[in-house]
Order: sequence, then structure tokens, then C-alpha cells
Amino acid sequence: MDENKLFLWVLGVLALLGLILFILYPGNGSSSGQQISFSGETMGTTYEVQIAGSELDDSQIFALKQLVDTELIAVNDAMSTYIPESEISSFNRLDAGIWIPVGNRFRAVLIRSGEIMELTMGAFDPTLGPLIDLWGFGAKSVEGEIPSQAQIQSALNEMGFDKLELGAQGLRKNLEGLEINLSAIAKGFGVDRLASLLRAEGYENVYVEIGGELFCAGVNGRGLPWQIGIQIPSMGASESAMKVVRLENAALATSGDYRNYVSDEKGLRHHILDPRTGRPASHTLASVSVITDDCMDADSLATAFFVMGTEEGLKLAEQLPAVEALFIDRREGEFELTTTEGFKQAIILVP
Repeated sequence: MDENKLFLWVLGVLALLGLILFILYPGNGSSSGQQISFSGETMGTTYEVQIAGSELDDSQIFALKQLVDTELIAVNDAMSTYIPESEISSFNRLDAGIWIPVGNRFRAVLIRSGEIMELTMGAFDPTLGPLIDLWGFGAKSVEGEIPSQAQIQSALNEMGFDKLELGAQGLRKNLEGLEINLSAIAKGFGVDRLASLLRAEGYENVYVEIGGELFCAGVNGRGLPWQIGIQIPSMGASESAMKVVRLENAALATSGDYRNYVSDEKGLRHHILDPRTGRPASHTLASVSVITDDCMDADSLATAFFVMGTEEGLKLAEQLPAVEALFIDRREGEFELTTTEGFKQAIILVP
């Protein structure tokens, strides 16, 4: 592993140690049998599942974890650009005009990605794979100097959701060089899949989190709505909570510039790229948190709102049904918070 890749890996580990979201409760309650939890690795990050109000022995927990891990493997096999034989990697290698069969998971996420792209007027774009690699944040990262405008324009010329064709035969590209990257929506989809799986198994009180994106149903081990802390968006990955929100049968996702970035003699650049300019989104925003009904939408909208900036993002958030958002800007060394009305109501005071 070369120094740049090692640096990015270390940053990822540090970000995980200070996850953007974390549960606030005294202990996990497992000793009383009221709340059990298990965790693992997936999608280049970690996941955690918690179930409250159900008595499960070790063998039942093991079987449930196997069920969860099997689903996560299937999601990765569909959408991980780090797995050479995944559906998405196989598609990205293809020349234009060649059909490739795709499974229901990949198909569902791609369709919703196109809808989110249209909804956000291009602030979210699943075809920005060449840009992600160009800036050093992808599986085929181009390392070294900051990209020139000519390189950026070349990558932009290889993008375009309208150059994808999805049909009964599968998926094909009509533009040479086009590559899909679903990293800004796949974790949310994975959360939704696990939450649905657990609820189908009869568990009503669940918490599912993948890399900081999460869904909560029912209540926690104390019989209260799940309480989630939103991390202070400092570059030092502070574990302190800026705000705490109550989640009831809802998803929460956050995008921020402090979780995955490169800082060297060439300057600081983060991983949230604006598909419209080809460069890291540039404004005073530090993070955006979104609450909505499912985590796939929360995940993708948080990214899109960050790209759009507070004014434009807030305007769209207020127009969308069942979507609430918190925007945290850096203003002269301090943080300024802007929320939709529904998000403000979800914030609670913790003694």
C-alpha cells in the first residue's frame, strides 16, 4: 500500500472512531436482556445492529448476524467498486453498447439515483465515477497533483445519466468511459435492506447503522425513542454531540467535509464533489444531516444538499414532503445551524 492510499485508509479509520452519529444511552442493556447488539464490517466501513425488547440467546444472535451478513455481501456484490467482479465493477469495465444483466438491488438503487438526480437538478449524479477517481477518492484513484481543468473537463465529458439505458436485457452505456459510482446512496440502501429484513423477522424495536447512516424503528432498551447524537463537524473528528435528535421509524444520514479528505502541501480537498463543476463543493458548509422515511433517500439527499449549499439546499428540503434537514456552516470560527421546522422539532435537550 503506497503512502497516499495508507493516508486515506488512516483517515477513514479515524472517521469511524468518531462516527458522525452515535447512540446516546447508558450502556447497551444486554445484561438485562432488554437490548442486544452485534456489529461487523461492510462497504469499507462498519455496521451495527441493535434490537430492543427481545430475549435472544447466543445461538439466535449468531443466526441473525449470519442473516445480516449474507444480505450485506449481496449488496456489496452488486454495488462495490472495490470488488472486481461486482455488478457495478463489471459494468464499468464494459465498452459502450454492450448489455450486462443486473440484479434487483443494483436496479432499484440506480433507478432511485436517477430520480434523486432529477430532483436535485444534477447536484447528485451516480455517473461521477471518473471524477471520484480523478480526485483520489475512488477504487482507481489517480494520485499526485490536483487535477487540471483539462483533466476535470475530460472526466465531466464522460458523465451523463442520460447515457445509461436500463431495460429488460439489463444495463448498457451509450458513452465510452462512463462509470457508475453509488457510494453516496448504497450505504443507505443497505441500511434499509437490513431494517426491512429484521422487521420481517418480527423485531419491532431496531437500530441499524452502516458507516454513520442509520434507521431506527420502535424504541430502545429503556422503552424510549432512539436518541441520536449529531457530531460536531470539526476536522479533528470530535466525538462530542452538537445536537441530539429523537428518531421514530425514520432514517438519518449526514454528509460532511471532515470525514474523508486529503490535506497536504497542495491544500485541503474533501470527497464531496460537485458534479456540475467537477470540483469539491466549495462553500461554508461543514455538514448536512437529513431525516426522512428511508435511509437511501436520506443518504443521497444529504450529499446533494451539501453540494447545493445551505440556501439552495434548504429551499429544496422545505419543498420535499417528509424530508427534514440540518445545515451546519462555519462562520468566522464558529458554527451556524440552520434547520427545517421538522428537524428543529426532532431536536431534544439531554441533561
